[in-house]
Amino acid sequence: MINFDELVNEKQRTVSPKIFRDREIYEAEQERIFGHCWLFLGHESQIPNPLDFTTTYMGEEPIIVWRGRDNTIRAFINSCRHRGMRVCRLEEGNARTFTCGYHGWTYDVRGRLIGRPYQNKYDGAEFNPDQWGLLEVARVESYAGLIFGCFDREACTLEEYLGEVKWYLDTQVKRTPRGLTVFPGIQKWTVQANWKLGAEQFSGDNYHALITHKSVVPLGFLGKAEEFANKVEPFVRDFQTRTAQGHGWLNLTDVAPPGAPKAFTEYENKVKEDSAAWLSPNQSYLTDSGVVATIFPNFSILKFLGSFALRVWQPKGPDRLELWLYVVTDSEAPEWRAEIAREMQIRCFSTSGAFDVDDSEMWQACQESMGGFYRRKFPLNYSLSAGLSRPDPERPGAIDVSPSEDSIFGFYSRWRRTMSNGNGGDKK
Repeated sequence: MINFDELVNEKQRTVSPKIFRDREIYEAEQERIFGHCWLFLGHESQIPNPLDFTTTYMGEEPIIVWRGRDNTIRAFINSCRHRGMRVCRLEEGNARTFTCGYHGWTYDVRGRLIGRPYQNKYDGAEFNPDQWGLLEVARVESYAGLIFGCFDREACTLEEYLGEVKWYLDTQVKRTPRGLTVFPGIQKWTVQANWKLGAEQFSGDNYHALITHKSVVPLGFLGKAEEFANKVEPFVRDFQTRTAQGHGWLNLTDVAPPGAPKAFTEYENKVKEDSAAWLSPNQSYLTDSGVVATIFPNFSILKFLGSFALRVWQPKGPDRLELWLYVVTDSEAPEWRAEIAREMQIRCFSTSGAFDVDDSEMWQACQESMGGFYRRKFPLNYSLSAGLSRPDPERPGAIDVSPSEDSIFGFYSRWRRTMSNGNGGDKK
C-alpha cells in the first residue's frame, strides 16, 4: 500500500519523482483528487441559451455540461448506461436529447432515459427506466461565470473551496460588471508530461521565467528591460500568494503588448477606475496586473501582455496531459481590445506561442529524465524562499516576492493531504 505522506516531505520541502511516473499513484489520484475536488467545467458564456451544451472531462471521466430549459446547468458523464458508448460526440452545440449511436438509447436534458428500441422486450425483465438515466455529477456550481463540478455530495460549497484565492480571483473575473466571455473554440494540444508539472508551475513558479523564456526579451515582448524593471512593485503588485486551500497566485506588473495603441492603457485605467465601485481599493489596484495562478488541482489562469486565458491540465495517464486553453476577454471589451487579447494569445501562449513552446519542452524533458529506477529514489527540491512568506493585513494568504517556491510547495502540501485522507472536496 502506498504511503502518500512519505512522497511529500513537509519539513524538507521535497517531492518524490514517483508521483509523476507511477501508474498506481496516478490511478489513486483519479479517485482521491478528481473524484472529490471541485473541477472546472467551462464558462457560462459557452452555453448562454437553454439546451446549449459543451463537453469536457473531470479527470478521465468524459462530461456533458448542459443548460436545461429552466436555465439550470447540469453535468452528466458522457457514457450510455447500456454499453458505455459516448452519447455525445460533439464538442458543443444545442440539443433537446442525445441518442446513443450504438443501440439507440435516448436521454433528455435532465439525463432521463426516455427511449430505447424494442421497449416491449424489456417488460419481462422488470426494467425501470428511471434507474437507467445518465450518471449525473453530484454538485454543479458557478462563480462569476466559471462553472465547476464535484462528484462528492458531501464536499463544501464552491466558494468555501476557493477560500482565500477568491479575493484575488475577483480582481480579474469581476473587474468589469459583466465579467468574462470566452472566445469560440478551445485550443487543445498534448504534452508528454504529467499533469502536475503544468499545474505546479502555474501555482507560482516565476523562478524559471528569465531562464526558460530568456529569448522573449530580445524579441521585444517586454519592451526595454530597464523600463520594465522600473515598474516592478515588490509586495504591492509583484508578489505570490500561498493559500491554505493549496491554490497558488502569482501577481505581476503587466506591460502593454508590443505595438499596442494608446487606447490600450486608457482602457485598462478606465477598468481600474470603474472597478473601485464594487471592489476594495486593494483589489481594484490589481485589475491591470499580470496573473499566473492555479486553483487546485488542475485549473489555471494566465493573464499577461494583453492576453487572458483559462487553462485545464487534463490528465491522460502518468506520462501524458492534454492542455485545454480557453481565450477570454472582458464582456464589455471593444472589438479592438478583444482582438489584441486573441492575437497575443496566439503569439505568446498557445501551441506555437513563444512561451508555451519553451514550457512544453521543459515539462517533457523533466518527465523523461525522471523515468529511471535510480533517479526516482532521490527527491526533488522545493525549498527556495522557505519560511519567508508573511501574512498581509489587507490580503489573504501568505505573501512572498518572486522568486519563491512557497506557493508551489503549497500545491503539493494540498496534494499530500488529499491523497492521504481522500477528502479532496473538504467536507462540510
